[in-house]
Amino acid sequence: MRRVLSDLALGVRLAVGGSRKSWVRLALQGAGIGMCVAVLLLAASIPTAFGNRDLRDDAREVVEEGTGPAPLLVENGSVAFRSDYVRGEYVRALVSDAPKPPGVDRLPGDGEIIVSPHLADLLASPEGVLLRPRFPQKVIGTFAPEGMDGPLDLRFLAGDATIQPNDGNQAHGFGKEGSGGGLPTVLLMLSIVGAVVLLFPVLVFVSVATRLAAAQRDRRLAALRLVGAGASRVRLIASGEALAGAVVGLLIGFGLMFAIRPLADDIPLPEVATFPSDLTPTLPLTLVVIVSVPVLAVLTSVFAMRRTIVEPLGVVREQKPVRRRLWWRVIPALGGVALLGSQAGKFANGSKAESWPVIGGVVLLMFAVPALLPWLVERVVHQVRGATPALQLAVRRLQLDAGTAARVVGGVAVVLAGTVTLQMTLASVENEVRAEDQRERDNPSLSVTVNETTPLPELPGVLAGTQGVRRVETLRSTYATTQDNDHTSVSVGTCAALELVVRIADCADGRTYLVPSGNGVGDPKAGDTLTFAKTGGTWTVPAVERANGNVFGLYATPAAAAGLDLTGSHTELQAEVDTSRPDVVEHVRNALAPYSWRVHTIFYGEDSTSEIEQVFLAVRRALYAAALLTLLLAGASLLVVGMEQVRERRRPLAAMAASGVPRRTLALSLVWQNGIPLVISTVVSVGTGILLGVLVTKAFDAEVHYDWTGIGVVTGISVGLVLLVTALTLPSLRRATGALGLRTE
Repeated sequence: MRRVLSDLALGVRLAVGGSRKSWVRLALQGAGIGMCVAVLLLAASIPTAFGNRDLRDDAREVVEEGTGPAPLLVENGSVAFRSDYVRGEYVRALVSDAPKPPGVDRLPGDGEIIVSPHLADLLASPEGVLLRPRFPQKVIGTFAPEGMDGPLDLRFLAGDATIQPNDGNQAHGFGKEGSGGGLPTVLLMLSIVGAVVLLFPVLVFVSVATRLAAAQRDRRLAALRLVGAGASRVRLIASGEALAGAVVGLLIGFGLMFAIRPLADDIPLPEVATFPSDLTPTLPLTLVVIVSVPVLAVLTSVFAMRRTIVEPLGVVREQKPVRRRLWWRVIPALGGVALLGSQAGKFANGSKAESWPVIGGVVLLMFAVPALLPWLVERVVHQVRGATPALQLAVRRLQLDAGTAARVVGGVAVVLAGTVTLQMTLASVENEVRAEDQRERDNPSLSVTVNETTPLPELPGVLAGTQGVRRVETLRSTYATTQDNDHTSVSVGTCAALELVVRIADCADGRTYLVPSGNGVGDPKAGDTLTFAKTGGTWTVPAVERANGNVFGLYATPAAAAGLDLTGSHTELQAEVDTSRPDVVEHVRNALAPYSWRVHTIFYGEDSTSEIEQVFLAVRRALYAAALLTLLLAGASLLVVGMEQVRERRRPLAAMAASGVPRRTLALSLVWQNGIPLVISTVVSVGTGILLGVLVTKAFDAEVHYDWTGIGVVTGISVGLVLLVTALTLPSLRRATGALGLRTE
């Protein structure tokens, strides 16, 4: 063991000592690995960031149970404003030491309000002019971070002395253990798939960066053999050099991570922005990164030397590479297809299933891309004949060493395959998620729900007298349980009221209409018996007609609902508004502002966005941002590898230039050398991405949608990235082909 450690230490000394070239080589390795480590650490911070967000959300939960009279009354008074949603509560303290929610020093009194910093900025900006009438209270402070989900949270806490005690508003404290819930299944799996396909390429980049300056390393190892080092010791020393580069990369990665962390609250996405203090990698994942990166670097170094014979007078590589075998390269692809195929329909309708087969299938198929590329490049280049000197040079180079060229574009190929998978999965999931929201857009109306504990008989008249409101109709709604123990809603109103929320061609009293849920869950049929929780009564569903509407459930006319006990139902006012008037909905909401928490409004119109769609949009934007970051990482890694390749081939390039080969020919050969593997990798990665997208979509039992425009754009960006990196390496090619490139030691 002592000798092993001594050999590893010698390898580290060789990596950090010596000439300026040694430091340049080490810096290139450290930069390549460091960027990958920074991405891994950011990914390792996600559980902490969103875990802390959930903990803060749980800490705000009202504790309704307690002994004695409740010390605090709380009413939910969340406010919709255009596409935003301002969440908040109205409170009334009954004792001087009433409990306070997290993030506030004291409870607001009557006519006072505490707002989040982002809401304060919105109210003070020109964009918040129409929102100010809904918050006439005096602002006495802002929330501390522990009282908000994130830095862009829109939240308020207002005092209201008119709140009266009832069964649903009494609070004895704050803070409950989370009840779970979390993301819907489809979005959770989408996030998992996105994380896998975007983090897997990072591991590819680590292995590529470890192989930098392999030629210079081999010359040093030959010198060690000359002074008596054995072959096994040489491999240990090489592992020490790779270990040094990995350690430098870890240091650079941690530095980049802490440099990026303060920018976390500047992310312009409320659902993704987080406090910098939350962006902290979890200890287990941090240890995994710290251990796995050096281990991967050492294993990659050892694997790269498997066909290299280090002798005292030089390094001998197999000039005619052993014919690559196909069988083991196909096994991961077949295994991935089998695992994903076995999950078809397992996640349909929000069903819970094991996620490991999906993760394993995605990893295996992604691994098949870099595994198949060298074999394919080797087979193709041996069939190509150069028509020009530049193409001949490139083809000959690829025939001698196709594996290096495949590795150069392999990282970008893996990113492209993963991004194409995301494009297809997002397109298919978006179609499912938007189905409900599109239904709401078909029936634009303003729904006003009245708090059950505060009847407001004058509200219909107030609403009807507001400018922009054409007419007001009333619905009585309640909730029931089906025979399958699913939940549905039952609304009763005249044809005039139903036509505002349901698309009905020919309404008549005595009919009942069903707006289906889309997945069949909670859709009662004629003859089914519904049970109402508040009354315990039952109702037999009459004949129903299917229709489209804003919210799924049953809609019955008065004659059809005869005998239905509506005790405990709540009133919904449906207002038809003149959408041609600018901001008509916001003006109507301002007219209802004096009722504060007593009314809740929802606009089923063009700016309506369901909650699941908001979450989907957040997940999609986060995945696209991560895909862009991974592509940039691919470009940076590719540039480092390309420049190092030119450095390694400095002498043969300089010799050809000195022999009369034009630099233009050498530059074109470099373009061809990257271009041929690029075309092959693009075909493989796009095909793999489409296959992955289809298999993942089938797991949700969703209809497959091909986002050809998005796939084309991402493919074009990836191809352009490789060409741009190739162009950026041309200046180093010009320097390498100078007279100094012929110098040797």
